[in-house]
Amino acid sequence: MSEVENSIQETSNTIGHLIESFIELGILIHDFQGTETSKEALSIKLNQTIDDLKLLQSAPLQEVPIPLDVLQYIEDGRNPDVYTREFVEATRKSNQYLRGKMNSFKNLREVLGKKIINEFPELESIVNDINDRTNG
Repeated sequence: MSEVENSIQETSNTIGHLIESFIELGILIHDFQGTETSKEALSIKLNQTIDDLKLLQSAPLQEVPIPLDVLQYIEDGRNPDVYTREFVEATRKSNQYLRGKMNSFKNLREVLGKKIINEFPELESIVNDINDRTNG
């Protein structure tokens, strides 16, 4: 695994632990009875959560760029996996459109080349050269 992948995995684990801490903190707050024991448990869990947040703040992902669109998606309360799925779908559609254009231009080149050769046989070597150079 590369350094970035390790950083992502570390951060993912930290976020998972942080989510668990928030859930536990929510349960403690919901069941809070005001006793000394519950105050102490709440204080300990709150300090653990703060430590987890500090750990996340110092995560080694500072150099990994996150698109602003993804951050906006998350801020709007939407799932970033949905963003990824929509992005992949849009990219797929764009690729299909461009592939269609490329095939159309290839067909145009072939038809136009044949017509030029039929009308101007002396240009056959030039047309073939163009076809060879653009057949990538």
